[in-house]
Amino acid sequence: MRGLSIYDTRLREFKEMISEVEYLKYTLNSLIYWDKITYMPEEGIEYRTKVMSYLADKQYKLMSGTKFAAHVKFFKNNKRNDKITDSMVKRICRNSEFVSKVPEEEYSRYIELVAVSEQVWEEAKNKNDFQIFRPYLEEIFDTFRRFASYWSEGGDPYDALLNYYEEGLTTKKVDETVKKIKPFLIEMAAEAKEAGVYGRERLKIGPVDGARQQQLWRTVLADMGFSFSAGRVDIGSHPTILANSPQDVRVVSSYAEEDMRFGLFNALHSGGKGIYQQSIDKGLLGTFLAEAPSFSMEEAIGRFYENVVGRSRGFWTYFYDKMCTIVGELKDFQPEDLYADVNKIGPSLIRIDADQFTYLLHIIIRYELERQIIEGQLKVEDLPKAWNDKYRDYLGVTPSCDREGVLQDIHWAAGYVGYFPSYFISNLSAAQIAAAIEREEGSLDSVISEGRFDVIKSWLHEKIFRYGAVYNTEELVEYATGKPLAAEDYMDYLRKRFSEVYKF
Repeated sequence: MRGLSIYDTRLREFKEMISEVEYLKYTLNSLIYWDKITYMPEEGIEYRTKVMSYLADKQYKLMSGTKFAAHVKFFKNNKRNDKITDSMVKRICRNSEFVSKVPEEEYSRYIELVAVSEQVWEEAKNKNDFQIFRPYLEEIFDTFRRFASYWSEGGDPYDALLNYYEEGLTTKKVDETVKKIKPFLIEMAAEAKEAGVYGRERLKIGPVDGARQQQLWRTVLADMGFSFSAGRVDIGSHPTILANSPQDVRVVSSYAEEDMRFGLFNALHSGGKGIYQQSIDKGLLGTFLAEAPSFSMEEAIGRFYENVVGRSRGFWTYFYDKMCTIVGELKDFQPEDLYADVNKIGPSLIRIDADQFTYLLHIIIRYELERQIIEGQLKVEDLPKAWNDKYRDYLGVTPSCDREGVLQDIHWAAGYVGYFPSYFISNLSAAQIAAAIEREEGSLDSVISEGRFDVIKSWLHEKIFRYGAVYNTEELVEYATGKPLAAEDYMDYLRKRFSEVYKF
């Protein structure tokens, strides 16, 4: 019997190394981080930071070592007609190039920095004092300026940060999207103001205690296809999704007793991402491909479940009786009242509580500010004022304190600099995916009102979920929807929903 070929032998060795990196990655990014933001005692941060730094250092050394590099070089030069292996090598090359260009000591320092800065951010937010967090944020932006200089190789530093999160994304592409969408959103808000419906009062529901809200989330997510035998939902300071594997997906949500809608839409968003992660082909474990291809692709599914599904008339029709059983206060309203309520347009100080019509204005603000900081046009010390000024100019509201202003998001504290523009891609993708499903399956509102969530999940699984990161976001969106990503379906979706709710 013939032995394995050189190619097959090296592939087996390479996959063993990849599995080791994945074990470290999922331990660090999922299990340890999940515990850190959910159940870790406050005094645990000092030692936890050392553990996280150690694991990150091990991961760094594996991916930047000569043996790993030799395998990468071999497979780059010895391609076969094997999409999985080719995609694996391409993804590894992309990731390792980012890692290898950063000096080891700087990378270790960065891991320690974000571990501590997240805790400091939370303290600053609780105490409503930006100055507590300011020195850490300055160091984070300084760090990413250096990273960008390593990655850009003389090119635009902010482009390098965008490309880190979204392959091929540039400031030019983002600016083109902003140029098209920004006036459309402002015009829609102006139309609502002129009609006297901008910022109308929300329905008073509650207060609803956390236990009932969590019961509601679990009921809704289970019906929509989230498996609680392969995942769980917990409370944390900021909604997120952490997947160790398709069989172990951790959803973290947050809630407000005075407004159950806040927690429900957080849960729908993160839970939708969880459904995605649980549906990825398990055979992709050990290849770096058992994950979404990008932040924007995962976020697109979160926005799809949160807005397209969760804010549809069909959603409130189907779930009304089940919701009333858990939250009796909802019996005071009819499904149509609730549908209209969750689709109101109006100014919001908080991004994650923003209506879908003005949401991207929040993203535009963050994009413009972080770009100015990276390019040296804005100092971190001036960030709170610049933030407040843009909220006044774009949304007509001004934060009264740091907590409802510059301290509201964890992203920069966690090292997500250059990440916010991914939300542009995700919102456009979500609407384009919804339009494609409707072309093939008929009215989404009808599908949802009949509780046929399996139809939605099956379509997404067949077109997107199962592939993990075998294809990049651009390829997946075009394959799933039949056309390249564009802004038209997004604007059509908003205009249609706006007209349905406000009757003009």
